[in-house]
Amino acid sequence: MGRAHARAYENHELTEVVAAADPDEETRGDFAKAHGVDETFETYEPMLERVDLNVVSVCTWHSTHARMTVDAAEQGVDGVFCEKPMCTDMGEARAMVEAADRNDVVLTVGHQRRYDPVHEKARELVADGAVGEPRFVSTGHRDGLLNWGTHLVDLTRYVLGDPETAWVVGQVERETDRYERGVPVEDRCLGQVCFESGTRLTLEMDLPEPDLGERQIEVHGSSGSLRLELGEEVTVRNEDGTATYAPERDVSSRFSYLDDMVAVMEGAEHEHRCSAHQARQTIEILMSIYESARTNGVVQTPLRTLSNPLQHMIENGELEPEHPGEYDIRIPYRGIEDS
Repeated sequence: MGRAHARAYENHELTEVVAAADPDEETRGDFAKAHGVDETFETYEPMLERVDLNVVSVCTWHSTHARMTVDAAEQGVDGVFCEKPMCTDMGEARAMVEAADRNDVVLTVGHQRRYDPVHEKARELVADGAVGEPRFVSTGHRDGLLNWGTHLVDLTRYVLGDPETAWVVGQVERETDRYERGVPVEDRCLGQVCFESGTRLTLEMDLPEPDLGERQIEVHGSSGSLRLELGEEVTVRNEDGTATYAPERDVSSRFSYLDDMVAVMEGAEHEHRCSAHQARQTIEILMSIYESARTNGVVQTPLRTLSNPLQHMIENGELEPEHPGEYDIRIPYRGIEDS
């Protein structure tokens, strides 16, 4: 992801990459050569102290996002672009938002799918009443709640106009000792989210076949339905018939995220579309699903549990795996999958 961020900065007329930090010497060298970076560091702290930086990208694994973001904000940068998921619990989310607000830092999180023209069109159609009042939303994917789940929940909120959450109920299964980039994750997950508008979201992660269909979100309203194929097209069915929209992406749309970030840093009055305040609500939903599984009850928001409820259940032996043996889905262990 660091290379992806670097390419975006290189190709944007207002930004350039001036420094990078990575603990692996070979990776640092390759990165510096590929992107023409003169200053590289083994750790990020001296980079923050010695280089005059305007924006910092945090492209590390989930468990380090909070500490690095807070340190960058305290060091006086103007903006931080943190990869998704924002963090791994609500305590970290609170610390990140408070550090950014306290230091007047524009903190954004990598939910840049909000800038995809197809997703913008879906939001526009819902706002214009193409399906009437949204009643039920369904979506699902695989590879863990903190991995793909964060995209689906955040994008659903965006399409619906970023509603506040009222309550959450959920269940998880963890029969294997499964991790995703160093953070423990569930094998299977089901979540039901009720937004303050009354709209319900059903989220399925890694459930058995038949599934809801990958990379899609369906919205069912009082007078129609909408099906969003992520990054491809959006189809609406209502009393006027069926219509499909597939907005074309022009070259400039690739930099909408950065354009907006620069604008907000320079004083634009609107909030960045991928602001930490929005990402915090997404993390709250994910953690509330875990908390509901931990307490066997409905979780009202705001969520008051600051630690990660899934981690709590694992540490207390409530989710003892039937198939022990740690493995990370980024390096799949075929033996467990086959069994």
